[in-house]
Amino acid sequence: MNKPVLCCILLLVLAEGFFENRFQTNLIEQLSSKDLPQNFVVSPYAIHQALTILYLGKNNRRDYQLARALRYTGRRHAKILSFFGNARIKAFKQDLKITNRLYLSPDHNASQHLKKISKSIGVEVENINFRDGLKSSEEIKKWLHKSFDKGGHHMVDKQDLTNITKIVGLQGISMSCTWKHRFKSLTKQIFSMARPNKAPYVYKVEMMYTVAPLQFFNDDEVRGVLIPFSRTDIGMLVLIPRRQLSTQKVLQNLDKYLKIQLRKAEETHLFLPLFTVHETVDLNLALKALGLKKVFTDINVDQNTDVANFKQYNSLESKPNRVLMSTDVGSDNDLRVVKVNQGFVFVIKDHSTIYMVGRKESI
Repeated sequence: MNKPVLCCILLLVLAEGFFENRFQTNLIEQLSSKDLPQNFVVSPYAIHQALTILYLGKNNRRDYQLARALRYTGRRHAKILSFFGNARIKAFKQDLKITNRLYLSPDHNASQHLKKISKSIGVEVENINFRDGLKSSEEIKKWLHKSFDKGGHHMVDKQDLTNITKIVGLQGISMSCTWKHRFKSLTKQIFSMARPNKAPYVYKVEMMYTVAPLQFFNDDEVRGVLIPFSRTDIGMLVLIPRRQLSTQKVLQNLDKYLKIQLRKAEETHLFLPLFTVHETVDLNLALKALGLKKVFTDINVDQNTDVANFKQYNSLESKPNRVLMSTDVGSDNDLRVVKVNQGFVFVIKDHSTIYMVGRKESI
């Protein structure tokens, strides 16, 4: 008797999660429509935070262009704030370091209402006079140096700041993965790096090895495995393309692969490369392609000149939870074996939020 009701509830939960990350997958699609570095990472969640401040921070008028792009049309403010509040709590528990700041010109006064909203969502708001490009760039660089230990210092240059600049948004996430299932050992395994119009370059890399119950799916185009983290329901979904499908194509169609339901966890032999990736991303073109024209234009200035500038620096480190001895590892053919031994896409996510996403073509 209760099964139809339970099904309806499950569908509503799934729809809720998809609704929240739709803007995030749209952003990834736009970014991946252009040439990407071999090793790439971005945080859709961080830019989602920053743009939400611009939407909710207005006392009266609503920006319907922002509402459409962010999928907030008809959405209550309390629900939006709850979404970001829950995501921030998880990120803190999982040791994701998220820094996010909006610098606004004096024309965009940081009102008390805006500051209150900014604290709820987790985005710092600072007024700054961009007319003195050197002084304002030095002030921003001091904050960047304080916020990012290993990079991000060159995100903003003097030429990025002019007397028409209205908004500068800077975000970043750094993370060192803490796995739920400890990796048992390190082993050298083959990794294949794709090369345009050439045979793949094959070489050995150091991989972590474990055997644990993991959720997965096997699709005709992509094989996916979810590696859970230790403290929350956040995990790393690894997507391995089949046949001639590229990692860039996987990113361009990420929403399709995220909708594939994971199967029940089974004992799985997993070989995952040790890897790090650092990336600075300019988000302006992608955001304008999503329909956000007003944020970047001003009726009083040249329409070909942006008055806003959004950039990110992200850093991800995938390594064992503890120091392990290198060993030769065999595999049990009676159990599932997943070797991440070619270019792959990774998604740091829970059911409704994409904290980081990227690809790794070489190790």
